Amino acid sequence: MPRRQKLIFAAFIIAGLSMFVGAGLIGNSGRDDQSVLNNPAVDALIPSRGDEVLQQQTVGIDLAAGYQLVRLTISPDENCGFPIDVTSQTRYVEGLQQYLYSPGDGQLIGALSADANCAMATFAEIANPTNTETIDWVFTVS
Repeated sequence: MPRRQKLIFAAFIIAGLSMFVGAGLIGNSGRDDQSVLNNPAVDALIPSRGDEVLQQQTVGIDLAAGYQLVRLTISPDENCGFPIDVTSQTRYVEGLQQYLYSPGDGQLIGALSADANCAMATFAEIANPTNTETIDWVFTVS
């Protein structure tokens, strides 16, 4: 194979690999929620900030060991107005430190509102329950 063909072939391989790397970086944009990454108490928001979900989506928070949920509210708008306190119907998943609420029949919220919804979780360190923190996030229901 002549030298020119080898250089063209190598250029195509490098271009292809570059496209895969670029697609991976672009596809990951927006998934690094700094308010979660920089908060040692919060492992994940469910659903994640900005996600588009269905009306029966489970809503909750995944807390780090040593923290507990104090209050979870869900609002039918992006401004967290008119919150509904669903803490009493929140399910705790032991071992995973997850506090989850699932809308449905007989629940405080039968289905999440169409368009934007805001969830707000207040949590505290188990060793110091008087010191609480709050995090809120918005997701869309289609």
